[in-house]
Amino acid sequence: MPRAKPIPQAAERVVERWALPARQDRSRAMRTRILKAAEAAFAEQGYDGARIADIAKAAGCSVGAVYFRFKDKDALFFAIAESFAEDARARLADLFGGAGQPPAQMIREFVRRTAVNYRAHKGLFRAIVERGFDHPLAMKTMMAFRDELAGALERSLRAHLKARRAGELPLALRVATQMIYGFFLTGVLNAQAPTRIADARAVEEVAGAVIAYFESKGLLA
Repeated sequence: MPRAKPIPQAAERVVERWALPARQDRSRAMRTRILKAAEAAFAEQGYDGARIADIAKAAGCSVGAVYFRFKDKDALFFAIAESFAEDARARLADLFGGAGQPPAQMIREFVRRTAVNYRAHKGLFRAIVERGFDHPLAMKTMMAFRDELAGALERSLRAHLKARRAGELPLALRVATQMIYGFFLTGVLNAQAPTRIADARAVEEVAGAVIAYFESKGLLA
């Protein structure tokens, strides 16, 4: 079986809130295979359809090995959801750390990178939203991640704002965030959505609409 790519250290720390700590390389490798197999199962089958027996088979281990590391299916699911959020947070961090980037370009890059995350993990997003109807922690994880990124974007944009308009930014950003995530969630949940998150032109249109909204409010210098 091919060796699973190790998960980033920040994401691994999140996983260990839900899993038995793995001290040896062999144990960490097994846990990573289980997580990768489980993410694929949740993405393809949804939370209810994913079975531990199938996850174990895909990971090349026994059902007992899965339960040895994770208390139950919920623990496995939340380990994946929270580690995904941590990984995405780390990959977006450089966007907000760059100095001198024009605010319109910063917004455009934020939309583009959000699109990449949703396309790469479309099934997982769907499973998280579906699980969120029954278990609020699933939705809370995603909403906290969304709010944190919006806050980072706000801090970065604030340096470019006209001083007299700075007080208008929080509401404008909440509206813009709803525009962005509403578009992507619709694309994930509704197969009949009129636009596709895989359509680069549609993503650019969303970015342009958000930039135009900020400009109409006089918020971009």
